Amino acid sequence: MQTRLPAALVALAFTAGCPKQGDSETNPVTVGVLSERPADDGLTEQQIDLDGDGKADVWNFWQERADGPRALVRKESDLNRDGKIDVRTWFDSTGRIEKEEMDGDFDGRVDWVDHYQGGKRVLTEVDTDYSGEVDLFKIYESGVVRRKERDTNGDGRVDFWEYLDEQGNVVKVGRDVDGDGVMDVRED
Repeated sequence: MQTRLPAALVALAFTAGCPKQGDSETNPVTVGVLSERPADDGLTEQQIDLDGDGKADVWNFWQERADGPRALVRKESDLNRDGKIDVRTWFDSTGRIEKEEMDGDFDGRVDWVDHYQGGKRVLTEVDTDYSGEVDLFKIYESGVVRRKERDTNGDGRVDFWEYLDEQGNVVKVGRDVDGDGVMDVRED
């Protein structure tokens, strides 16, 4: 089953093994902004090199605003430095996260999407078997997973439900046994 890289691990991926600026007088390393340019969608693209290899690892997309400082609207990151985007994050006009997509197995396809409202995660969609189709949905209430819905047979319909308490313990399950997408069996 796909597991999401925790934020601390993502941060570690960007910093572990990175040379520090000025480690060597004969081979100075420059870490930081590589360039800024207008993007095709009217935003300003900023390329950032975190590991000092001269290649972008992070792309920030800014929206210029006449009534205030520019706003970060999207961030793209290459976590494993293979030249492909592994994480895309979208922000609202106040800077709160709206959506984040992740390629957790680095195959070039998104297999994890988090959706946010008011900066709080409300839904996670996961392709646990890497088939290209979402088969697990996690529904959050007040930042806690309260329900999981699964498509266990790959037909595109939810056929298994788990209801969880505040501590994450399963308190109720349901199953669709006839394939119509409606819960037929419920166990408390």
